[in-house]
Amino acid sequence: MLPSAPISSSWNRCRFSSIDMARKLAVFGLTFALTELSAAYLPLSAVWLAAAIFVAVGVMAAIRSEDARVVAVPLMLAVLLALACSTLYQWFVVRPALNLSGRTAEIVATVQTDASASYREGMISATLHVTELDGEEADLRVYCSAFPGASAGEVFSARVTLEEMEADAYRMNRYADGVYLNAEYLDGYEYLGESDDLEFGLYRLRMELSRRLRMYLPRQTAGVEAAMLLGDKIYLDDQVEDTFRVAGVSHLLAVSGLHVALLCGLLVSERDIRRRFSRPRILMQAALLIFYMALIGFPVSAVRAGCVFLITLLGRFLIQPPDTLTSMGLVAIVLGMQNAYFPCDLGFQLSFSAVLGVQAASAISRWEDRTLPQPETERGELVRGFALSGLGTLQCTVLASLATLPVLLAHGMTASGVSVLTNLLVVWMLSPALVLGIAVVLFSLLPILAPCMKAFSLLLAVWLKWMYAVVQWCASLPAARLALPETYTLFVLAVLGLLALIFWKMRRMLWYLPAALLCSAAAIGLGFALQRDVVRIAVVGTAGNGCAVMTHDGQAVVLFRGGDSNLRAVEEYLADEGGLSQTILVDLRQSPREMEFDADRVIEMDTAEEGVERVEVWEDVVLELWHTSGGNLAVMEISGYTVGIQSGKIKTEEALVIDVYCAGASYPDNIDAGTILYTSRAVSWLEEVGEARLLYAADIPELTIRPGTSAVFDGVTEHAIQ
Repeated sequence: MLPSAPISSSWNRCRFSSIDMARKLAVFGLTFALTELSAAYLPLSAVWLAAAIFVAVGVMAAIRSEDARVVAVPLMLAVLLALACSTLYQWFVVRPALNLSGRTAEIVATVQTDASASYREGMISATLHVTELDGEEADLRVYCSAFPGASAGEVFSARVTLEEMEADAYRMNRYADGVYLNAEYLDGYEYLGESDDLEFGLYRLRMELSRRLRMYLPRQTAGVEAAMLLGDKIYLDDQVEDTFRVAGVSHLLAVSGLHVALLCGLLVSERDIRRRFSRPRILMQAALLIFYMALIGFPVSAVRAGCVFLITLLGRFLIQPPDTLTSMGLVAIVLGMQNAYFPCDLGFQLSFSAVLGVQAASAISRWEDRTLPQPETERGELVRGFALSGLGTLQCTVLASLATLPVLLAHGMTASGVSVLTNLLVVWMLSPALVLGIAVVLFSLLPILAPCMKAFSLLLAVWLKWMYAVVQWCASLPAARLALPETYTLFVLAVLGLLALIFWKMRRMLWYLPAALLCSAAAIGLGFALQRDVVRIAVVGTAGNGCAVMTHDGQAVVLFRGGDSNLRAVEEYLADEGGLSQTILVDLRQSPREMEFDADRVIEMDTAEEGVERVEVWEDVVLELWHTSGGNLAVMEISGYTVGIQSGKIKTEEALVIDVYCAGASYPDNIDAGTILYTSRAVSWLEEVGEARLLYAADIPELTIRPGTSAVFDGVTEHAIQ
């Protein structure tokens, strides 16, 4: 027995060394991804300068301390490798594509699998793979928002104008997909046939399986199941999608890491590693996983999760214990080296953040298991295990939601106040829904099994109905819609994260919870104090003809112009802001058609008497409404600060002097504005505005006014078009 001690000691040293190496690789991958993310949003020169300073500090620390060297060297290598990849990718991939901006060309292109109905009737929008450019071979991906195509996989020729993408909320996601230009269709569309690439064969197979899956399901729930199992969102109802989003479970409608994990759970068994023929089984599992990812079109979130499981299967193949953090690090490196913008994808960021939250919850659960006393009775052990299991599930859901919150806020998305509750009630229902969906698809393959297919379709329909009912109930709760100030909330989360790091280093994590609660309460109180008397004005709707939405203390005033699309945009904006009620809606349209507005008071300017009317909205906030035969103008006065929006052109003896004017497709000479805010690139009046300050916004610009102190613009670019 004596020799066992050294052998055991040697084994433990080897085991802990491998764990330490795994953590280093995980940190290396995370640092690599964060560096590429910085290089994507910041100028490369600034990032290189920051990296040089970081490397210099790291070298000095490594020289002075061996412990610091162990940490600093992998971090420095990760930063330098990521910057090298980003720089080379910019030079050899992105810049050659952007150099084509402004060019009008004859192209031959293939419609990709993201094809969907366009905003223009009878046309579709999609990513196009350009294989020929003015008669020369090419390999370029562009996005076209409207062209007379029919479906994914078709090959056509046309004349288009290539343009650089606007800096809106979608640009970085397009970059992550390898798309760097927009294509505006001009004319000359000619159908050339269908692509016979494997990608489109799998796409057509997916559409056929989706049809079979939806055959006996109700329309509302059929779209939900097709989206969850096959990633087919064509038949997903907008109202259903919005309900899932408000409830905080929109991730269930996209094939993500959770779906891949559940499906892999059907294929991967913990006992496989002990079986004699486990390696052939592992190879079969890997092949099925790759086929599934290809079938659903390799969405980013599924690719990330699928790669993690493939690495896990590789570990099983080599008889090595799996490590999720190590797999994440490897995936970040592999995908980031293929496309330096890959970390910019929203699904990629949400997926990684959720995994980090789950890992943190697992670490806390292990600490709780070691800390809580062991019961002496079997019944006590059962109660303890049940309590730890329930607490672990709650911690996992809470920390995963908190980990994804900064990503949502950074992308300007809204958070749900009931996401934890909804996930606890609904996520467990996903696995049976996927299993039933797979059964329906398999039974549909043989006509003789049609009765089984109908029976399982009925079971699936009932299950999805219950699932959607729970989601609807959660979405109807008062706290479902949260309107959090982005910058302030991110600052508070950063402070809480710093506190967690300090308490962890001090080994006083038990004291962190009361400290975090006290800090959160203080932050909430300070937030309410800072928001008092603040007025926000946002331009919402179609480019060049948007509506102005003024919000204050949970109420909203809408200055409306446009049509149905603008009305939907206003309703979505108010819902995202926490379901604000409309106190007043001013209809600025000239000779409008009848529309139904959800407001306490509707002022129709086309029926008003000619002249000027003043309407007091809130304290120190007044609307000045001008109506003439030529048009309607609304001027918002907030403690002397004026913001105007117009439909048509009013007649005045002298130009009206206002602080900010929300311009449309034209800039009338009856307005003299200090600042002009516009949302359409296709304007021709920029040279006619004199000394006015020009602010352009591709998405939703906001003006925050603190009466008597400041007026701050968000989401705008100064002098965007010259």
